[in-house]
Amino acid sequence: MTKTMEEHTLKNNRNTFLARKPAAVFAAVAICLSLAVTAMAAPDTVQGFFRDITDWRGAVVGTSYEQATDEIGITAEAGAETLYISVSFISPKKAPYRSCENLSIGSYRIVDGDGAVVAEGTDTAMFPVHHGRTVIEIPLSNLKAGSYCLHISAFASHKKADQPLTIIGNWECA
Repeated sequence: MTKTMEEHTLKNNRNTFLARKPAAVFAAVAICLSLAVTAMAAPDTVQGFFRDITDWRGAVVGTSYEQATDEIGITAEAGAETLYISVSFISPKKAPYRSCENLSIGSYRIVDGDGAVVAEGTDTAMFPVHHGRTVIEIPLSNLKAGSYCLHISAFASHKKADQPLTIIGNWECA
């Protein structure tokens, strides 16, 4: 190649690079901004979700609602022979809570100060839900006075003519 051709090719390559540089900078800025917006929105998007329950053939046989820990608040108070658990839905007008007519505890355990399980159970009695709140009663028998912690891993939402919906999470109350 002649010297003028080399200079012309080099000049064209430089012009092409300079023409593409703003596009590359714009793409990098757009990616950084979208990552920043996603990171800021992430805590608000962490919420419960519906999951299909399947049988051994893969057929859908039910539904559960998972990661509901932050969507339900609980407090507990011990009576003479009964543990009263106050349950409140944080957003009672949101699915699946808006269709809940009765609520029960699907699975719970009570542990003592040493971490030993002193009581556990599944499928407690159903209690009516009014305005996103209910009080569930667990009978306590043969439980000595002391300090205990209640661990609930699942609730069951009941509605007339519907299959119970298991609401899965992790709730603790002293």
